[in-house]
Amino acid sequence: MERVLGKLLKRSRNGLSMRSQILRRLGSTAPPRFAGVRLSAPDHATSWDTVGEISSGAYALRGLEPQPGDEVIDIGANVGVFALWATHRGATVTAYEPAPATFAHLVANTYGRSVTPIQSAVVGKPTVAGTVRLYLHERRSTRHTLLGHEIGTGEPLEHHVDVVAVSIGDVLGDGCDLLKIDCEGGEFAIFREMKFDALRNVRRVVLEFHRSAGDPEQLLTRLRDAGFDANFLSGHDEGEAFGVIGAIRQ
Repeated sequence: MERVLGKLLKRSRNGLSMRSQILRRLGSTAPPRFAGVRLSAPDHATSWDTVGEISSGAYALRGLEPQPGDEVIDIGANVGVFALWATHRGATVTAYEPAPATFAHLVANTYGRSVTPIQSAVVGKPTVAGTVRLYLHERRSTRHTLLGHEIGTGEPLEHHVDVVAVSIGDVLGDGCDLLKIDCEGGEFAIFREMKFDALRNVRRVVLEFHRSAGDPEQLLTRLRDAGFDANFLSGHDEGEAFGVIGAIRQ
């Protein structure tokens, strides 16, 4: 009982209302209330998947959490849960989300908050057409990807839409206090193709990686070469499908 209560309190401190948690345990399918917002999402799984990750503390990592006054760039913002959490902690967020349907929910969820939503896919370098093809997962908006296949199973994705693309160099511009990246495998192309000095004015990075898309050691090397103390925060084992890397500028 104490363990359950501890989890409830932890999630509550991270923004997920106690009422939503209790109703969820009682079998309710109502969308969660997070950081004071009743979340809007394109499918039922998305709102609870993203809230579960953030409220459980996946990004509440010592030295890497959003701080009051921080400028945060959120790549792969989905419906805005990380952005809401960051503003809940006093940060200002620029949130990038390419999927049209998902972006509409991002805008609705972050309205009136210190969040600037931008409908765009972030890539390593500018594309000739200024667009890229985004492959859409039929059941879960959190699994949309630029890779053409489901990030977990490798199953080909047939439905797609062309979306505006912006390079990581243009996104970072003058830099930020915290860069968060969660883009379903696209992280490897971003780090492989970006100019070396793109990260020069970034202070901290929290990056989710997917092993089916590449070797995370390459991401660690790139960050360390750019002047960061970078380490695995989760997903150390090669048998783990995904994990998180944290990096702080030395």
